[in-house]
Amino acid sequence: MELRQLKYFLGVAEDLHFSKAAEKLFVAQPALSRQIQQLEDEWGVLLFERDKRNVKLTPAGEFLKEEVKKLLNQVENIKKRTRQIQHGEEGEIRIGHPGSAVYSVIPELLVALNEKYPKIKVALGEILEVDLVKSIQNASIDVGFIRESPFDNNLSSKVLFRENFALVIPDNHWLNEENFENMGQLKNESFILPPKHAGETYYNVLLGICQREDFLPEIMFESNFGATILRLVEHNLGVSILPVSYKYGSNLKVRFLELKNIPEKTELSMVWRKDDNNPVLKSFLKVANMLTFGMD
Repeated sequence: MELRQLKYFLGVAEDLHFSKAAEKLFVAQPALSRQIQQLEDEWGVLLFERDKRNVKLTPAGEFLKEEVKKLLNQVENIKKRTRQIQHGEEGEIRIGHPGSAVYSVIPELLVALNEKYPKIKVALGEILEVDLVKSIQNASIDVGFIRESPFDNNLSSKVLFRENFALVIPDNHWLNEENFENMGQLKNESFILPPKHAGETYYNVLLGICQREDFLPEIMFESNFGATILRLVEHNLGVSILPVSYKYGSNLKVRFLELKNIPEKTELSMVWRKDDNNPVLKSFLKVANMLTFGMD
Protein backbone atom coordinates (compact mmCIF):
# COMPACT_ATOMS: atom_id res chain seq x y z
CA MET A 1 0.00 0.00 0.00
CA GLU A 2 1.19 3.51 -0.84
CA LEU A 3 0.00 6.84 0.47
CA ARG A 4 -0.89 7.72 -3.11
CA GLN A 5 -3.40 4.86 -3.21
CA LEU A 6 -5.14 6.19 -0.14
CA LYS A 7 -5.35 9.64 -1.72
CA TYR A 8 -6.84 8.05 -4.84
CA PHE A 9 -9.32 6.10 -2.73
CA LEU A 10 -10.41 9.24 -0.88
CA GLY A 11 -10.88 11.11 -4.14
CA VAL A 12 -13.26 8.45 -5.42
CA ALA A 13 -14.95 8.07 -2.04
CA GLU A 14 -15.79 11.78 -1.92
CA ASP A 15 -17.05 12.07 -5.51
CA LEU A 16 -18.44 8.54 -5.92
CA HIS A 17 -17.54 8.93 -9.57
CA PHE A 18 -14.34 7.53 -11.08
CA SER A 19 -14.15 9.93 -14.04
CA LYS A 20 -14.65 13.07 -11.94
CA ALA A 21 -12.18 11.86 -9.34
CA ALA A 22 -9.61 11.04 -12.06
CA GLU A 23 -9.88 14.59 -13.43
CA LYS A 24 -9.38 16.16 -10.01
CA LEU A 25 -6.45 13.86 -9.24
CA PHE A 26 -4.84 14.43 -12.66
CA VAL A 27 -4.64 10.73 -13.41
CA ALA A 28 -6.13 8.61 -16.17
CA GLN A 29 -9.31 6.80 -15.17
CA PRO A 30 -7.98 3.30 -16.01
CA ALA A 31 -4.90 3.96 -13.86
CA LEU A 32 -7.11 5.17 -11.02
CA SER A 33 -9.31 2.09 -11.25
CA ARG A 34 -6.24 -0.17 -11.17
CA GLN A 35 -4.92 1.54 -8.04
CA ILE A 36 -8.25 1.06 -6.26
CA GLN A 37 -8.41 -2.55 -7.38
CA GLN A 38 -4.88 -3.19 -6.14
CA LEU A 39 -5.79 -1.70 -2.76
CA GLU A 40 -8.87 -3.92 -2.49
CA ASP A 41 -6.90 -6.99 -3.52
CA GLU A 42 -4.06 -6.27 -1.09
CA TRP A 43 -6.43 -5.80 1.84
CA GLY A 44 -8.91 -8.45 0.80
CA VAL A 45 -11.90 -6.11 1.12
CA LEU A 46 -14.49 -4.60 -1.18
CA LEU A 47 -14.44 -0.81 -0.82
CA PHE A 48 -16.91 0.16 -3.55
CA GLU A 49 -20.03 -1.37 -5.00
CA ARG A 50 -20.06 -0.59 -8.72
CA ASP A 51 -22.48 -0.98 -11.57
CA LYS A 52 -22.79 0.80 -14.90
CA ARG A 53 -24.62 3.76 -13.36
CA ASN A 54 -23.62 4.10 -9.72
CA VAL A 55 -20.69 3.87 -7.37
CA LYS A 56 -21.26 3.65 -3.64
CA LEU A 57 -19.16 2.84 -0.62
CA THR A 58 -19.43 -0.45 1.21
CA PRO A 59 -19.47 -0.34 5.03
CA ALA A 60 -15.74 -1.08 4.93
CA GLY A 61 -15.30 1.77 2.48
CA GLU A 62 -17.22 4.17 4.72
CA PHE A 63 -14.97 3.28 7.63
CA LEU A 64 -11.81 3.63 5.56
CA LYS A 65 -12.93 7.01 4.19
CA GLU A 66 -13.09 8.56 7.67
CA GLU A 67 -9.81 6.96 8.76
CA VAL A 68 -7.98 8.09 5.62
CA LYS A 69 -9.17 11.67 6.22
CA LYS A 70 -7.66 11.55 9.70
CA LEU A 71 -4.46 9.94 8.42
CA LEU A 72 -3.93 12.46 5.63
CA ASN A 73 -4.56 15.32 8.04
CA GLN A 74 -1.97 13.83 10.36
CA VAL A 75 0.51 13.49 7.51
CA GLU A 76 -0.11 17.12 6.57
CA ASN A 77 0.50 18.18 10.17
CA ILE A 78 3.72 16.17 10.27
CA LYS A 79 4.86 17.85 7.05
CA LYS A 80 3.98 21.29 8.41
CA ARG A 81 5.81 20.71 11.69
CA THR A 82 8.86 19.37 9.81
CA ARG A 83 9.01 22.56 7.80
CA GLN A 84 8.64 24.63 10.95
CA ILE A 85 11.56 22.81 12.54
CA GLN A 86 13.64 23.46 9.44
CA HIS A 87 12.85 27.18 9.15
CA GLY A 88 12.16 28.17 12.75
CA GLU A 89 10.86 31.62 11.91
CA GLU A 90 7.69 30.72 10.09
CA GLY A 91 4.67 28.57 10.80
CA GLU A 92 1.61 28.91 12.96
CA ILE A 93 0.88 29.34 16.63
CA ARG A 94 -2.56 28.64 18.10
CA ILE A 95 -3.57 30.83 21.01
CA GLY A 96 -6.50 30.40 23.38
CA HIS A 97 -7.61 33.27 25.56
CA PRO A 98 -10.42 34.74 27.66
CA GLY A 99 -12.24 37.74 26.24
CA SER A 100 -10.51 40.22 28.56
CA ALA A 101 -7.06 39.38 27.14
CA VAL A 102 -7.82 41.23 23.90
CA TYR A 103 -8.09 44.42 25.95
CA SER A 104 -4.77 43.96 27.71
CA VAL A 105 -1.79 41.87 26.57
CA ILE A 106 -2.74 40.29 23.24
CA PRO A 107 -2.68 43.32 20.89
CA GLU A 108 0.74 44.54 22.09
CA LEU A 109 2.14 41.02 22.00
CA LEU A 110 0.91 40.35 18.46
CA VAL A 111 2.30 43.65 17.18
CA ALA A 112 5.73 42.78 18.60
CA LEU A 113 5.53 39.22 17.23
CA ASN A 114 4.60 40.46 13.75
CA GLU A 115 7.47 42.94 13.74
CA LYS A 116 10.06 40.32 14.67
CA TYR A 117 8.59 37.29 12.88
CA PRO A 118 6.31 38.52 10.06
CA LYS A 119 5.88 35.03 8.60
CA ILE A 120 4.38 33.55 11.76
CA LYS A 121 0.63 33.11 11.46
CA VAL A 122 -1.53 33.36 14.55
CA ALA A 123 -4.80 31.51 15.11
CA LEU A 124 -6.75 33.11 17.96
CA GLY A 125 -9.64 31.45 19.75
CA GLU A 126 -11.70 32.72 22.66
CA ILE A 127 -12.00 29.71 24.97
CA LEU A 128 -13.72 29.34 28.30
CA GLU A 129 -11.10 29.18 31.05
CA VAL A 130 -12.56 25.90 32.28
CA ASP A 131 -11.71 24.38 28.87
CA LEU A 132 -8.48 26.25 28.18
CA VAL A 133 -6.12 24.05 30.20
CA LYS A 134 -7.55 20.92 28.57
CA SER A 135 -6.98 22.50 25.16
CA ILE A 136 -3.32 23.03 26.03
CA GLN A 137 -2.93 19.54 27.48
CA ASN A 138 -4.41 17.82 24.41
CA ALA A 139 -2.41 20.07 22.04
CA SER A 140 -5.46 21.73 20.50
CA ILE A 141 -3.67 25.02 21.15
CA ASP A 142 -0.02 25.91 21.71
CA VAL A 143 -0.31 28.62 24.34
CA GLY A 144 -3.10 30.00 26.48
CA PHE A 145 -3.82 33.04 28.59
CA ILE A 146 -5.62 32.27 31.81
CA ARG A 147 -6.68 33.90 35.08
CA GLU A 148 -5.94 30.82 37.20
CA SER A 149 -2.55 29.16 36.70
CA PRO A 150 -3.04 25.38 36.49
CA PHE A 151 -1.49 22.84 38.85
CA ASP A 152 0.10 20.60 36.23
CA ASN A 153 3.77 19.61 36.27
CA ASN A 154 3.69 19.17 32.50
CA LEU A 155 2.85 22.84 31.94
CA SER A 156 4.87 26.01 32.32
CA SER A 157 3.34 29.37 33.16
CA LYS A 158 4.32 32.99 33.61
CA VAL A 159 2.33 35.90 34.99
CA LEU A 160 2.27 38.61 32.32
CA PHE A 161 -0.25 41.11 33.57
CA ARG A 162 -1.72 42.21 36.88
CA GLU A 163 -4.59 44.66 37.17
CA ASN A 164 -7.32 45.98 39.43
CA PHE A 165 -10.89 44.80 39.51
CA ALA A 166 -13.71 47.19 38.73
CA LEU A 167 -17.31 47.39 39.81
CA VAL A 168 -19.46 47.46 36.69
CA ILE A 169 -22.80 49.23 36.99
CA PRO A 170 -25.50 50.47 34.58
CA ASP A 171 -24.99 53.96 33.24
CA ASN A 172 -28.04 55.21 35.16
CA HIS A 173 -27.01 53.68 38.50
CA TRP A 174 -27.06 55.95 41.54
CA LEU A 175 -23.43 55.17 42.42
CA ASN A 176 -20.62 57.19 40.86
CA GLU A 177 -16.96 58.07 41.43
CA GLU A 178 -17.91 60.78 43.93
CA ASN A 179 -20.25 58.86 46.23
CA PHE A 180 -18.73 55.35 45.99
CA GLU A 181 -17.05 54.36 49.25
CA ASN A 182 -16.95 50.54 49.43
CA MET A 183 -18.64 47.39 48.22
CA GLY A 184 -20.95 47.42 51.23
CA GLN A 185 -23.07 49.92 49.33
CA LEU A 186 -23.97 47.10 46.93
CA LYS A 187 -25.24 44.58 49.48
CA ASN A 188 -28.85 44.90 48.29
CA GLU A 189 -27.99 44.68 44.58
CA SER A 190 -28.34 41.71 42.25
CA PHE A 191 -25.01 40.45 40.91
CA ILE A 192 -23.96 38.93 37.61
CA LEU A 193 -20.84 36.78 38.05
CA PRO A 194 -19.01 33.86 36.41
CA PRO A 195 -20.13 30.43 37.67
CA LYS A 196 -18.05 28.67 40.30
CA HIS A 197 -17.27 25.70 38.03
CA ALA A 198 -15.59 28.05 35.53
CA GLY A 199 -12.80 28.77 38.02
CA GLU A 200 -13.19 28.20 41.74
CA THR A 201 -10.23 30.33 42.83
CA TYR A 202 -11.32 33.29 40.72
CA TYR A 203 -14.91 32.88 41.90
CA ASN A 204 -13.83 32.86 45.55
CA VAL A 205 -11.80 36.04 45.02
CA LEU A 206 -14.93 37.81 43.76
CA LEU A 207 -16.93 36.58 46.75
CA GLY A 208 -14.14 37.68 49.08
CA ILE A 209 -14.37 41.25 47.79
CA CYS A 210 -17.97 41.32 49.00
CA GLN A 211 -17.43 39.31 52.19
CA ARG A 212 -14.97 41.89 53.45
CA GLU A 213 -17.97 44.21 53.70
CA ASP A 214 -19.99 41.54 55.58
CA PHE A 215 -22.29 40.38 52.81
CA LEU A 216 -22.53 37.64 50.20
CA PRO A 217 -23.66 38.81 46.77
CA GLU A 218 -27.08 37.73 45.57
CA ILE A 219 -26.15 36.16 42.25
CA MET A 220 -29.09 36.36 39.86
CA PHE A 221 -27.29 35.57 36.59
CA GLU A 222 -24.13 33.63 35.75
CA SER A 223 -22.06 33.79 32.59
CA ASN A 224 -18.57 32.76 31.52
CA PHE A 225 -18.35 35.58 29.00
CA GLY A 226 -17.45 39.12 29.96
CA ALA A 227 -19.25 40.53 26.92
CA THR A 228 -22.46 38.83 28.03
CA ILE A 229 -22.07 40.13 31.57
CA LEU A 230 -21.59 43.68 30.28
CA ARG A 231 -24.72 43.45 28.16
CA LEU A 232 -26.78 42.21 31.11
CA VAL A 233 -25.48 45.03 33.30
CA GLU A 234 -26.35 47.54 30.57
CA HIS A 235 -29.95 46.28 30.70
CA ASN A 236 -30.18 46.86 34.46
CA LEU A 237 -30.24 43.17 35.33
CA GLY A 238 -27.58 43.54 37.98
CA VAL A 239 -24.05 44.73 38.72
CA SER A 240 -20.78 42.85 38.33
CA ILE A 241 -17.08 42.75 39.15
CA LEU A 242 -14.70 42.39 36.21
CA PRO A 243 -11.04 43.07 35.41
CA VAL A 244 -10.79 46.79 34.76
CA SER A 245 -9.31 46.21 31.29
CA TYR A 246 -12.81 45.38 30.04
CA LYS A 247 -13.59 49.10 30.03
CA TYR A 248 -11.17 49.66 27.16
CA GLY A 249 -13.27 47.57 24.79
CA SER A 250 -16.74 48.58 25.92
CA ASN A 251 -18.95 51.19 24.29
CA LEU A 252 -22.02 50.01 26.18
CA LYS A 253 -24.05 52.11 28.58
CA VAL A 254 -22.19 50.91 31.66
CA ARG A 255 -19.73 52.53 34.04
CA PHE A 256 -16.58 51.10 35.60
CA LEU A 257 -15.67 52.09 39.16
CA GLU A 258 -12.10 50.89 39.58
CA LEU A 259 -11.49 49.15 42.92
CA LYS A 260 -8.06 50.61 43.61
CA ASN A 261 -8.12 50.34 47.39
CA ILE A 262 -8.72 46.61 47.85
CA PRO A 263 -5.96 44.00 48.12
CA GLU A 264 -7.43 41.67 45.50
CA LYS A 265 -5.92 41.93 42.04
CA THR A 266 -6.44 39.74 39.01
CA GLU A 267 -3.56 38.21 37.08
CA LEU A 268 -3.30 36.99 33.54
CA SER A 269 -0.81 34.17 33.02
CA MET A 270 0.63 32.64 29.88
CA VAL A 271 0.60 28.80 29.88
CA TRP A 272 2.23 26.29 27.54
CA ARG A 273 3.36 22.64 27.43
CA LYS A 274 6.88 21.97 28.67
CA ASP A 275 7.49 19.26 26.07
CA ASP A 276 6.24 21.29 23.09
CA ASN A 277 9.14 21.43 20.62
CA ASN A 278 7.35 23.69 18.15
CA PRO A 279 10.04 26.27 17.22
CA VAL A 280 7.33 28.86 16.59
CA LEU A 281 6.31 28.58 20.24
CA LYS A 282 9.90 29.27 21.25
CA SER A 283 9.88 32.39 19.09
CA PHE A 284 6.57 33.48 20.59
CA LEU A 285 7.83 33.02 24.15
CA LYS A 286 10.97 34.94 23.32
CA VAL A 287 8.90 37.92 22.20
CA ALA A 288 6.58 37.69 25.23
CA ASN A 289 9.53 37.66 27.61
CA MET A 290 10.91 40.83 25.99
CA LEU A 291 7.78 42.84 26.75
CA THR A 292 6.77 44.54 29.98
CA PHE A 293 3.02 44.65 30.46
CA GLY A 294 1.08 46.62 33.05
CA MET A 295 1.52 45.14 36.53
CA ASP A 296 -0.70 47.43 38.61
